[in-house]
Amino acid sequence: MKIFYYNLIIISALFMITFPAFSQYEDIELYIYSDDLTKHNRPLVVFSHINHGDCNCIDCTECHHNYDESGENIGGNGGFCLDCHTKNAGDNPIPLMEAFHTQCKQCHAKEIGKSKNKNIPQMCGQCHVKKRE
Repeated sequence: MKIFYYNLIIISALFMITFPAFSQYEDIELYIYSDDLTKHNRPLVVFSHINHGDCNCIDCTECHHNYDESGENIGGNGGFCLDCHTKNAGDNPIPLMEAFHTQCKQCHAKEIGKSKNKNIPQMCGQCHVKKRE
């Protein structure tokens, strides 16, 4: 019986060590940035997929979206905002900067309304964080 528990402990420990490798989301932090947007009045936003996707409150297609002719969100292909949104409105009627801000602000407002988490950023400087010197 001791051997059974010993093996169970070892298997559990190995599982806990390797489990993050199978996580759906990598702990990737990326700067929301585009070469098309040359002048920035505020620091770049550091976006964390763990904070946004791993909470199980936001579906990937909320950000990585495609819309059909009727305006229905039919999901996305995992692309970047600038794959469809450009600096100036072109084929897509929403320019890149407006797409960034509208997407983030609307989602944060929605999450604040339905969540008890009051740490969701609401002001510009909470996402565009100045580095302390």
